Amino acid sequence: MNVVELISFTGFVETVVLFLYALRWYLFTSVALKRKRVRDLGKFDCDRSSCLVSVLLPVYNEPNVVDRLLKSCASFNSPPYEVLVIDDSDDGETTRKLRAWQRRANRGLSRNVRVIHRDSRMGWKGGALNVGLDNVDPRSSHVLIFDADFVPPSDLIGRFVGCFGDDGVVAVQGYQRHDLNAEENWVTKGVRVWHSLYNMVELNGQSGLGLFSPLTGSVYMVRTDVLRKFRFAEVTTEDAELSMRLYESGYRVLFDPTLVASAECPSTLRRLFRQQMRWAEGHTRAFRDHFLKILRSKFLSLGDKVNFLFVGFAFLNSVLVFALTLGWLVTLLFPRYFLPLPIVQASLLLFMISIPSGISASLAALSIEGARRDFKKIPCAWILNFIMTPVVAFAALKGVLTTRGYFHRTYKTGKIARTP
Repeated sequence: MNVVELISFTGFVETVVLFLYALRWYLFTSVALKRKRVRDLGKFDCDRSSCLVSVLLPVYNEPNVVDRLLKSCASFNSPPYEVLVIDDSDDGETTRKLRAWQRRANRGLSRNVRVIHRDSRMGWKGGALNVGLDNVDPRSSHVLIFDADFVPPSDLIGRFVGCFGDDGVVAVQGYQRHDLNAEENWVTKGVRVWHSLYNMVELNGQSGLGLFSPLTGSVYMVRTDVLRKFRFAEVTTEDAELSMRLYESGYRVLFDPTLVASAECPSTLRRLFRQQMRWAEGHTRAFRDHFLKILRSKFLSLGDKVNFLFVGFAFLNSVLVFALTLGWLVTLLFPRYFLPLPIVQASLLLFMISIPSGISASLAALSIEGARRDFKKIPCAWILNFIMTPVVAFAALKGVLTTRGYFHRTYKTGKIARTP
C-alpha cells in the first residue's frame, strides 16, 4: 500500500466513524422530538417523616456566586432538606461570606445551612463530596448536588424526589441549562447551544431508548444509601466514574429534561479550553479504566454496551476529526492524486451526509426547549466546535496515556446576561 492509498483508507475509516455518530444523532433527534417534554412527575409522594434531602454544595474560591447559590438553596419549599457547603477555599473572601451564612444559621435565620471548611483540596470535588456525605443527617434519604454557579428554582427538590418510586430508580439527572450569561459574547452563545444539544438530544434520546446514560456533574439526585455504598472517586471527573460503577452494578440513571437549573457559561476561550480539557481527559480515563468491566457486565444489554462505546469514545473522536481535517486538507492540495479514487469519493459522500446531523440536532434541541430565539447562536457553537477539536483531541489522548490529571476550576463571574 503506497502513501496515497494509506491516506485514503485512513480517511475513509475516520469518515465511517463520523458517519456512525451522525446516524446516532439523527436517531436521537427523532426520539427526542417524539418524546413528551413534560413527564408525569410526582408519581411518588415522599412521606415527610421519612424523606430528608441533603443538598451538597462543593465550593472552591467562588466569591462572585456563593451568595447567589446559598440564597437559592436556602429557599426550597419542600420536602424537608438540609444544605451542606463543603468549602475548600483559600481566597479569604469566599470563606468570609460563608462564615456570614453560618452565623445566620446559628441565629436561626438559615437553620438548614451548614458550612464545613477543608484545609486542602484533597480529592478535589470528589473528596469534598465525600466529606459532605460523611456529615449528612443520619435520616437523609436523597442527596442532591449543585456546582457553585447554579441557581435552582424553589420547587426543584420536590420535583426531583417525585421521580423516585418503586421502579428501581436510584439516580436522576436534571438539565444543566447554561443560560445565565448566554448573551455575554460569542463564546457564551456557542456554549449555550452546546448544552442544549447535549441535554435535549443526546441525553433525551438515550433516555427515550432506555440506553446507558451518564451523570453530568451537577443538578442530579442519588439515593443516600446508594451513595454511601459507592461514594465518590477522588478524580477529576467523579461524575463519569460514578456513572460507570452504578451501571456495572445493575443500577440505572434516569434523565428528566424538565428538572432545570440555570448556570453560567465559560465566558472566554481560555476558561472554556481548560474546562473542556479537564472533561475530555478525565472522561476518557474513566472510559479506559471501565471499558472491559462494562462490556463484561451481565446487567447491561447489547444496546447499553454499544451506546457506552459511543459515549466513552466521544472525546477521543476529536482525534479522528482532527486527523480527518488534515486528510481533507491534503486531498485539496493534491486533488489529482486523491479525488479520482472511489474510496475518497465514498468518504466525501458519507461526510456530506454527516454534516447536517449537527445542525438539525441543534435546531431540534432548541425547539424542544422552546428557545427558537437562540437559533441564531448555532453558528457560534459550530465555530467553537471546530476551534476546540485539536484541544480536546490532545486532552483525550492524555487521558488514555496517563493515570492522573488535575482539577482546574472554571472561573465564575456571577454575571447575568440572557434573553428575557
